[in-house]
Parts: sequence; structure tokens; C-alpha cells
Amino acid sequence: MSFADFRPAPWLRGAHAQTIVPRFFPAPALRRRTETIDVTVAAGTKVRMLVTRPSSASRGTLLAIHGLSGSADSAYMRRTAGMAEGNGWTVARLNLRNCGGTEAIAATLYNAGQSDDAGAALAAIEARGFPRPYALLGFSLGGNIALRYAGLTGVECRADFVAGVNPPVDLALCIASMERPVNALYHAYFTRSLCAHLRRIRRVRHVPGPSASPRSIGGIRGFDERFTAPDAGYAGAADYYRGASAASVLSGVRRKALILSAIDDPFVPVSMFDDHKTASPWLRFAHPAAGGHCGYWSASRPRFWAADAVLRFFEDGGRTA
Repeated sequence: MSFADFRPAPWLRGAHAQTIVPRFFPAPALRRRTETIDVTVAAGTKVRMLVTRPSSASRGTLLAIHGLSGSADSAYMRRTAGMAEGNGWTVARLNLRNCGGTEAIAATLYNAGQSDDAGAALAAIEARGFPRPYALLGFSLGGNIALRYAGLTGVECRADFVAGVNPPVDLALCIASMERPVNALYHAYFTRSLCAHLRRIRRVRHVPGPSASPRSIGGIRGFDERFTAPDAGYAGAADYYRGASAASVLSGVRRKALILSAIDDPFVPVSMFDDHKTASPWLRFAHPAAGGHCGYWSASRPRFWAADAVLRFFEDGGRTA
């Protein structure tokens, strides 16, 4: 398979259509019973995995991490789980801190630098004897987390394969891109989602800081300055973007890893990856011309091409070019 062979559905062409429209399509129901596993990641804080197992012998375990304002039940997560399950994988969909209805079991907010949470989830999978190999997959912000984990742990990485789909590995560049006028719709959407999420958390526990509304916060950078950064121990948003970005640790990757990101992604600039193409011989990059941000709605089946491409990478032992 070539990663350049993605052909978007003819009625869904263009970066914005690919980015926006697929999220409104219902994801098929998973065929197998779902098991819930809560994993302690810090004092008073747990993350939750939703696990489904194939009907026959498992070919391995896939740990999938969602993106900003998402959850284990986001459509792209469910589509990926359904495809992986059909291919014989045990699938663990990870809810980051406070996501997917887990506000009551987390004492801190989630952020792009919580790569230790991916490690804790993999450790829990290993402790329970889940079948190997272990494949770690992150979408968008989850992709940054997955790649940051791989880069920081190197040969100690618990995953056998790693992939990030449209990962914002340089958070500062991606925030600057999000703040461009052409991306005002996305910026407003994520700002509203973050503020609504914080209000849900505050129904359960106290979170320091001002009231959270798009008007008072002003945007994602303002939210990170007031909430994400101080909650995670950073001096401010700029410090958070530097410290949490995977870009600075990609040279440490020692597992076969794939970065899949479309050239036409509206707010994750593909040029961001140019300086990292030789960071590690274990890293591979794939940049199809189309697909938007985590859209990849194909002209043929399976419709969610990105999940199919990443699963083939894992199933081919990371040899797919």
C-alpha cells in the first residue's frame, strides 16, 4: 500500500469538507461487549480505557488515544475500533483525564504533554496479559501524546509500534495556525468545547481560575494560559507549548513509528514536519495530498482511510512504505 493512494469521496473534496463533514456521520456500533478499566495515573487521578476483544484469537492489542475535545466514543475512535476489531485486534480506547464522563475520577485537567498516561495505560494492558504486539495510535493531540511517549522512553517504550494521525508535534506553530482568520470556525469550535468541558468539571470539583466562556477567554491560547498551563505546572501557555510538544523528543524514538498527516490539514501545517524527517531512523512520514484534519473520507471502502492505513502499517510490522 502506498500512503499517497488516498482518494477522497468525490462529493467530499476539499480540506474543510473532509475535516468537518465526517464527524457528523454516525459510527457503527461495536459488535463485542465493552470492558471498562480505570488506570491510576497520579494521586487522585485515573484515566479510563474501554476495551473490546475480537471473537477469535487476537493478533495484538491496539491502544487508541483521542484528540482535543474528544473522547473514546468520538466517531473516528469508534470507526477505528470497529475496523481493528474486524481485523482481529483487541482494542483499548483511552479517555484522557476528565474526558468521556470521567470528570469525577480525575483531579487535574488533560493536556498534550501527558505522555506518562499512555505509558500507564500500556503498563496496565501488559499487567493484565493482553496479547502482543502492542500498537499505540493517537489522533491529533493524542498523536502528540503517543509520539512524545515514544520519544521520551526510547528503547523502554512499552509499545511495539506507534502512529500519530495529524499530530500537532509543535504546539506553538499549530496554535498560531489555528489563530489565522481562515481558521476562525475551528478556533471558535475548540474554544467553546474547552470552556464547556471546564464547566462540566466544575460541577464535580473546584478548578482555580476565572469563569470560562469564549468571550472572557478569547481563544485556545487564553484557555491554556489561564487553565491548562498552571494546572500542569507550566509558567504559561508559551512554556506549556514548548514543554509538551513532541517535536523536541522525536530523535529519541526507538520503535517503528508513523506520522500520517495530510498536506491540506487546515491547522496542522505539514511543513512543521520538515525539520524532523531525519530525527530518528525509526520514524516514517506519510503526507497524502488530501484528507483534512483527521477526515480521510474515502471514495471506496473502508471509508475512514486513515485507520485502514495505520492498521496496515501495524499489521505489516512497520514495513509499509
